[in-house]
Amino acid sequence: MFVSMNRVRQLFAVLVIALACSGLAQAQKWVKLAPFPDASEELYGISSGGKLYVFGGLAPGWTPKGLVFEYDPATDKWAKKKNMPLLSHHVALAERNGKIYIVGGFVKPASGPSAWQPIDNLWEYDTANDSWKALAPMPTKRGSPNAAIVNGKLYVIGGAGLSPGAKETALHPARPQRVLGTNEVYDIATDKWETKSPMPTTRNHAAI
Repeated sequence: MFVSMNRVRQLFAVLVIALACSGLAQAQKWVKLAPFPDASEELYGISSGGKLYVFGGLAPGWTPKGLVFEYDPATDKWAKKKNMPLLSHHVALAERNGKIYIVGGFVKPASGPSAWQPIDNLWEYDTANDSWKALAPMPTKRGSPNAAIVNGKLYVIGGAGLSPGAKETALHPARPQRVLGTNEVYDIATDKWETKSPMPTTRNHAAI
């Protein structure tokens, strides 16, 4: 059977790629590192300057811990940092130039039954100085949104919040919630927010 040289080259290229991918797959493996110092659920991590920063934590009764830890992969060690100024959970994180932005989330109501009260807070955490700074709050209170920084602006999209005119001040995970497509943008240079076109499909707990 006649096979053209182009066809042979194509088959050879596919074989080389397949073997390379197979070798990479075999080379990858899991390595156990230093355990997190405070066993918790609802932790949120982000990298900055070659280190991992972990925020949050949720104790029984939906009580936020406000933990902040730094992990150095070069030494395989954890270091405790200053706690979050407002103990909250289901926050969104984004990083730029050594500054980590923590936005939205839920807090435990000051009174009444345990629940999830949405907040509009925006905080800047300086990894170099281990310091916190309060920034202009979001226009919309919400938890479990997504956040990303593009061209010096922080985009906060989606989340869960209260329905307009609702008598309740907090959400309960086992009850119906208002899922949002809200898209609000924060300008880091001016400390100001503006509202953009919402997501076509409302979402919370999404990934970007």
